[in-house]
Amino acid sequence: MSLDPQGAPERAEEQELWAREDNNFDGWDEEDVPTRALFPDDAATFPNAEAALQHAAEQGCDLRQLVARLELDTLQVIRLINYIRRPSTQPRATPASIMQLTGHEPFLRDDAELQPVPGYENDGLLQLDLADEATGQDTQAELAMLRQAYKELRLQYAARLGITSADAADTTPAVARAPTGVDKLYFDSYAGHDIHQTMIADSVRTLSYAKFILSPANAHLIRGKTVMDVGCGSGILSLFCARAGAKHVLAIDASDVAERAKANVEENGFTHVVRVFRGKMEELDDVLAPWVGQVDLIVSEWMGYFLLYESMLPSVLYARDRYLKPDGILAPSHSRMVLAAATDKGVLCERLRFWDQVYGFRMPSMTQGLADEAATEDVEAASIVSAPATLCDLPLESLPARQPEFATPFRLTIHEPCTVHGLVSWFDTWFAPRAHVPFDELPPVRTPPVQPDEVRGLDLQRNEVVPESESTPGEVVSFTTSPFGKPTHWKQTIFLLKTPVEAQAGTTIDGEMRVYASKTNERELDVELHYGVDERPAGTKRVATRLIQVYSVR
Repeated sequence: MSLDPQGAPERAEEQELWAREDNNFDGWDEEDVPTRALFPDDAATFPNAEAALQHAAEQGCDLRQLVARLELDTLQVIRLINYIRRPSTQPRATPASIMQLTGHEPFLRDDAELQPVPGYENDGLLQLDLADEATGQDTQAELAMLRQAYKELRLQYAARLGITSADAADTTPAVARAPTGVDKLYFDSYAGHDIHQTMIADSVRTLSYAKFILSPANAHLIRGKTVMDVGCGSGILSLFCARAGAKHVLAIDASDVAERAKANVEENGFTHVVRVFRGKMEELDDVLAPWVGQVDLIVSEWMGYFLLYESMLPSVLYARDRYLKPDGILAPSHSRMVLAAATDKGVLCERLRFWDQVYGFRMPSMTQGLADEAATEDVEAASIVSAPATLCDLPLESLPARQPEFATPFRLTIHEPCTVHGLVSWFDTWFAPRAHVPFDELPPVRTPPVQPDEVRGLDLQRNEVVPESESTPGEVVSFTTSPFGKPTHWKQTIFLLKTPVEAQAGTTIDGEMRVYASKTNERELDVELHYGVDERPAGTKRVATRLIQVYSVR
């Protein structure tokens, strides 16, 4: 079956299709719509669109696979087919050139390409919904999530009316289980505004990520690549990746903030690049199945107070094992926890001193238990009275996919006469631009913070993408949360000693810190501090009393 240049049917059977029962389309079969070859230089004609698609695939252009890879919507598919067939297209489209498309081409968003191409107005390829096929799985997932949300609303409404949950229950299954218990509290804490403003306003954090993602030296890691953002929050890191030229960004978050992230992506015109998935990372296997082993880079801001608090790292490591390519990149790639001795210069013991004078009253009972809880404060650099000791190195590429727990020995040598009131911990973080970099090949952590003028593309607006530049070797980016750098929202973690240590220059505090996931709340931490103090010179017999203190990080 063929069509003349004006698209008029040549056979009586086709004319009957148009006139049947006064244009009543009951029984119309899209698979039997006459179809011309995808490329205009090919004169072949086919009885249906499937045959035309098969012919194009044999010529080297698998249109169905291309639509799925680029995640094109229905209008973009129409623009693409019209672009291929339009006589004014220069240079003429070929199977090879079409299969090399990245999804960023201007014609995919140009409504002029929705104008019919003469001779192809009723062609079968334009009536086959390839976009719906490609996104059908995601549509079902979104529908299931909506059903779950509807179920929750029913239960809430029922509770207000005094109806039992059994009476109000909806048996519609959900794709991802709604968070409960500890997880619900955790994800709910990220649903509000303030926490995201606090994180984004932390310029040490945000500009370090931006510098790594947008650096011309790291363009080869992101441009045209598939990126996964684990715990995307507001979507800021996903948008940085889109601005850097990523082909696809898979943004994941289990909190209600995922809906705001979607809106932020739409507002900035990057829906053709960034797709937001709501759900816990470990429970999205079905909807993320097409990307198993296909992700080039995983970006995540998973770090909590005392680095490991909140226990988000296992979700990142789960994504690493399931979705990252063998030589894929993690951003960040390395973190180091450190510990130092500190004396009180104003902040360290502030929580204890507060109760000494409360509007003319003393309230020492309110200090009970304060030394059992780690505190999070900005500690003055002058308070640190020893060199830092490494507590734990975390090379993210090789860590087991579980919450890290460790028992690490340490020795802190005091460098001035003072009273040691506590130990202070912080972490350093690196972004390595290649896989399998050992810790000893990383440069020293950067203490001065990244400045805005060091980050390419901050002056761009909405969906503008940084221009391509000459390829250069990758650039390592790092930042510290120490008292010696610019303050961050992570601050430092203080472990107050119940018995302060009167120290001289050269006094050593030898011990071991043991860190475990809390048995009562898996997102909190329990810390045991085993330590002894010795002021005698090295080489003499040492008999030091060992002390033990237990802390909670919450």
